[in-house]
Amino acid sequence: MQAFHRALAIAVLFTTTTGLASAQTDSRTFNVKIQINSVCNIQTAPTDVNFGSVNSAQTSITSTGTLNVRCTSGTPYNIALNAGSTTGATVLTRTMGSANASNTSRVPYALYRDSAMTQNWGSTVGLDTQAGTGNGNVQPVTVYGQVASTNYPADSYSDIVTATVTW
Repeated sequence: MQAFHRALAIAVLFTTTTGLASAQTDSRTFNVKIQINSVCNIQTAPTDVNFGSVNSAQTSITSTGTLNVRCTSGTPYNIALNAGSTTGATVLTRTMGSANASNTSRVPYALYRDSAMTQNWGSTVGLDTQAGTGNGNVQPVTVYGQVASTNYPADSYSDIVTATVTW
């Protein structure tokens, strides 16, 4: 009988201890984080402002091109256009030159931010750049161009303008 009581006591003790051990827990919290940085870029190649093939002595030739900008949603940005690559040009007096070394003529042209062609497009933020706010998607931005006169020697003229997005 004593052996029975001892076995019963051990069984009760084992059951109680096992039950207590499995009921104990410990918890800790941890953070889940991400830092999302704003970003802007000009997507794909812009479409050129191509005035086409025109006759000499025409006036007010216009054309458009497109910049495709993608910025993080809610990110304010500015797009600047430089003076171009022709020697002596400024953002107010851009010119196209000829690849023909004997032709030193320069065809003046202007780039604008608006279809009425009253807002020059330059490179000074807050003065003559195109402002916008990103929405996370590609946003097409139109560049409006105008050549006031084509009264220049017959030739092909061009310039290279750099667009820069700042955010």
